[in-house]
Amino acid sequence: MKKFLLLISLMLSSSMLFAYDIIHPLGGRAAAMGGSSVASQGLWALQNNPAGMANLEKISIGLYYENRWFLPETAYKCGAFALPTKFGCLGLSFNQFGSSKYNENKFGLAYAKDFGRYLQIGLQLDYFLLKIGNDYGSYRAVTFELGLQSQVTDRLTLGAYVFNPVSFKLDQTLNHEKLPIVMRFGAAYKFTKDFIGQCEIEKNTEREGVSLRGGLEYEVVRSLYIRAGVQTNPGILSFGLGYAIRFVQVDVAAQLHNDLGASVQIGMVLSFGK
Repeated sequence: MKKFLLLISLMLSSSMLFAYDIIHPLGGRAAAMGGSSVASQGLWALQNNPAGMANLEKISIGLYYENRWFLPETAYKCGAFALPTKFGCLGLSFNQFGSSKYNENKFGLAYAKDFGRYLQIGLQLDYFLLKIGNDYGSYRAVTFELGLQSQVTDRLTLGAYVFNPVSFKLDQTLNHEKLPIVMRFGAAYKFTKDFIGQCEIEKNTEREGVSLRGGLEYEVVRSLYIRAGVQTNPGILSFGLGYAIRFVQVDVAAQLHNDLGASVQIGMVLSFGK
């Protein structure tokens, strides 16, 4: 109960209609690496930087769940699907945060294209739906997000991302609340074939200051990964594991928030085709 009251006070002090920032970095790998993800590739790039799915070669289906601070009211769920074609990669995603009395929903339709080693571009159209119980109604908004990546060298990848660049509003709200603008820039560096480091900076127009994120990943043995990371604003420490076997990738993570306590995350991706 104390955690829930603290969460409510943090929400009110931030003056945000959207409770927890449903566009935060997604996926068990990102969660374990401090949220650093703007320069990562894979299915969960649908949420973190759509350019990162440009080089997907297999049909992919993913499920993700977060138990935030062990409060049922703050559960986070996501489903994603990606279909590579000769014209680029198409993606669909659905995210939900909250419970039956209050929930935030995001539906995404994405497209990413590889223009060679030095440029990958991704675009996603988003539909937001905020539902509040007890006859308080629902609110909607349409926006988009844009991402770029560049594999500068065999070791270094840069990523840039912006969500809601033209600051769309939620309809029917008394205060004409706007969705936040979120910008990220970061890099991933491969020290060796088994050891990767990532870092990024994020600016959210609904928060003071910036958030810094960083993480490390090491492949202990074939297809078994250990990860750790850190984030500021809010202060979070994280760690996790990942394991791939045939067409299944499973990633688990745990995070420790400096005020709200522990959260756990789990994600699974199934890949099909040659």
